[in-house]
Amino acid sequence: MQQPIRIISRFNKRLYADAIPGHFATNHSHINYYIDMSEIKHNMTMALEAAHSIAFHFSSVSVDTLLCLEGTEYIGAYIAKELASSGIGSLNSNKVIYLVEPDSNVNGQFMFADNLRPMIEHRNVLVLVNTASTGQTLSQTRECIEYYGGRVAGYSALFSNISELDGKPVVSLFSGEDFPHYHNFVRGKNCPACAAGVPLDAIVTPRGYTKL
Repeated sequence: MQQPIRIISRFNKRLYADAIPGHFATNHSHINYYIDMSEIKHNMTMALEAAHSIAFHFSSVSVDTLLCLEGTEYIGAYIAKELASSGIGSLNSNKVIYLVEPDSNVNGQFMFADNLRPMIEHRNVLVLVNTASTGQTLSQTRECIEYYGGRVAGYSALFSNISELDGKPVVSLFSGEDFPHYHNFVRGKNCPACAAGVPLDAIVTPRGYTKL
């Protein structure tokens, strides 16, 4: 792992992320940069800024529930507050907005406890993730929402390497264009670091990374 490279968001100059070069493995792919969103997720000031930027894009979208994944719950709470505020002309002004996080079964499929199902069923659900590298997590989340009778209101991510899914834009604070040398290799196929015999530096989890 090398020294991180700091990148400023093009959508909000008060937000930054650190791109750490290396050889990393996620659940779905190998990546050559770990995009560290720790400050945005855990620094209250930056979390508020992130929420304001994301909520702005969904002010004209009806949202009943925020489904938060990968440690984005704090930002999700701020997004809900922004959307329900009467100050931004939102369709959701003064609305009660739920925040939920799914469990996972032994097969890695998302699921909800029975007491949380009413917060998904017949509701417009906005998805928020930390990173959307391949779109697989977002697709899995969509399947879960639809299984429980909900509707996807939109997709949002702190960092996204895809611009849309199912015809809906993926609203993000950072994109692959911000990191011109960022690459992901689905399930590690054609990974040049693997081909060169370079060992993995770390395993990436929804909460961060763990060095090997």
